[in-house]
Amino acid sequence: MNDFSTYILAGGKSSRFGSDKARAVVGGRAMIVGVAEELGKLGAPVTVVAAAAGQYADLGLHTIADRVAGIGPIGGIHSALCDAPGAWVAVVSCDCVGLRAAWVETLLAARRDDVDAVAFRHETWEPLLAVYRTSLRDRVETDIAGGRISPRRMLDEVRTRALPLPVDWRGVVQVNSPAELEQLERAR
Repeated sequence: MNDFSTYILAGGKSSRFGSDKARAVVGGRAMIVGVAEELGKLGAPVTVVAAAAGQYADLGLHTIADRVAGIGPIGGIHSALCDAPGAWVAVVSCDCVGLRAAWVETLLAARRDDVDAVAFRHETWEPLLAVYRTSLRDRVETDIAGGRISPRRMLDEVRTRALPLPVDWRGVVQVNSPAELEQLERAR
C-alpha cells in the first residue's frame, strides 16, 4: 500500500476561461482526464477536489468537494490533506497539461523525515505540483482561519525541500483562457 495519495485541484471558478476549464478538450479528451491518466501511472488513488462532490463522476473521476469553498488553491490543498488516508499527498492542478508522472515520482523520492513538503522551485514555488505531508493539515487550517491563503507563502514558512524544475519542464502548460487553449492545440 502506498503512503501517498494523488489529488487533482479543480475547484477554481475558471473566470478567465469562461467555462469549466477542467472539461476543456486537449488532445481529444478533457484536460482533467489527461492529468488523471498520468497520475494513475503512480499506482495510488486519484481523487479530484472540486466545488461539488461528484462533479466529474461522468468522466469516471472520484470527486470530493472543497471543505472550505471560495479560497483558491489552499482550499483544495486543505481538502486533500483532510481526505488522505496516508502520510503524504501529491497535489496537481487540473490544467497541468504536459504533466509527467516522473515529475511526481521525483518529488515523492525527495521526501525526508525532516521536511513537510517537497516542491519545484525556480523564481517562485510550484505549489500546484508538489507533495505535502498530511500533518500540515492543522497548519493550513490555522492559516485559512487567519486569512493567509497563499500556498507559496506557506511553502516559504514550513520545512519545504526545493527541487529544480525538471529538464523537460518546458513541455508543461497551464491553460487559463480559451486563447491559451487554442494556442496549445495549434502547437500540437
